[in-house]
Amino acid sequence: MKSRLGARRVLVARRVVAFLSLMSMVIGQACLEGSRKRVPTDEQLGADVERLANRLAQGDAFTGVVLLSHHGQPVVRRAFGLADRDARRPNAIDTPFELASVSKMFTAVVVAQLVERHMISLDATIGSLLPAYPAGQSRSQVTVRHLLTMSSGIPDLFRSSRFWAGLPDVKTLSDFWPFFATEPLEFSPGTRWSYSNSNFLILGSIVERSEGVPFAAAVQQHVFRPAGMTRTSYQSQAFPERARGYTHTPPRGTPGGRSDPHRWYSTGAGSTANGGSAAGSPMGGGVSTADDLARFAEALLSGQLLSREMTERVMTGYVPTSYGRDGYGFETRVWNGVRIVGHVGGFTGIANQVDFYPDLGYVLVVLGNSDARGTQDIANRVRTLIGGSPMAAGRRY
Repeated sequence: MKSRLGARRVLVARRVVAFLSLMSMVIGQACLEGSRKRVPTDEQLGADVERLANRLAQGDAFTGVVLLSHHGQPVVRRAFGLADRDARRPNAIDTPFELASVSKMFTAVVVAQLVERHMISLDATIGSLLPAYPAGQSRSQVTVRHLLTMSSGIPDLFRSSRFWAGLPDVKTLSDFWPFFATEPLEFSPGTRWSYSNSNFLILGSIVERSEGVPFAAAVQQHVFRPAGMTRTSYQSQAFPERARGYTHTPPRGTPGGRSDPHRWYSTGAGSTANGGSAAGSPMGGGVSTADDLARFAEALLSGQLLSREMTERVMTGYVPTSYGRDGYGFETRVWNGVRIVGHVGGFTGIANQVDFYPDLGYVLVVLGNSDARGTQDIANRVRTLIGGSPMAAGRRY
């Protein structure tokens, strides 16, 4: 009798456990589905983004251009705020903006093209591709793959006081090398991630030696021209109508010298993303418009710049980062299961974000000519509208 009663209790217990497990799965699935909002229609998406951008612009938290497209068709395409506060000149949809690190994507594409043409290998070392590169750890240990994924361990020259002091004397890409080439590596290549502009200066040198032409000319031939980017240039001075950058941080030597949240200071007419020079470089800089960057995205995603296989490779995340994973020159993140690829661009007086949604057909370009928070607010809002609330799913990036 006791054994029969015990068996019955075990059976009941098993049924209870099975029921609770089933309910847990049902509730968990319901929570997951609830966290992923249904993607709004393009009309609803556009109206929401415009409302936010308007509110930010009215609060002086954003000034720039927003372009959101879906399968090549504009959902939002509007300019906000002033391109020149002194002249009271408004931003227009075709206003060129300083790019900062957004243009690292151009460098990445040209390097990937060289790999496709078997002119270089992802596993080739710096020294094998640049014989004149100074002797040091990086020469023999760092590969093209490490450079593209920011996993080389080469120090960022922006953190070097010698770089800022010597920048006026820089004339060629190899002139940058002494600022970082012989420095000890910060970690063993491939073991960690650390953002370093030095990586992309080296990639630019590799492009120049492989192509036999200046870096800007190679990008013009292999990226800008095939993508139809007629208002993009590494020479900021080519577009005098470009937006001026503004910041709340006063220039050195300003009386008082403290940040004033109620006053905007102009960063000047040059490309601040390249240390104040008028020309961009493989690590960033130059100017472009929202329309041109959308053309770049469409050309890349449609296989016009790289093969389909290589396009997927450069947009795949390999190295864990603070925001997601670094691909081959592209920042990647997964937002509630939605894949987002692109690049941020930020510096004094510059706040840009370019996001591709390769599986859904959306492209977002936000270009800002101040370093206010609005650009990321807009990008995060679009991510939430398309992918759902990040907090409900646990991880934001």
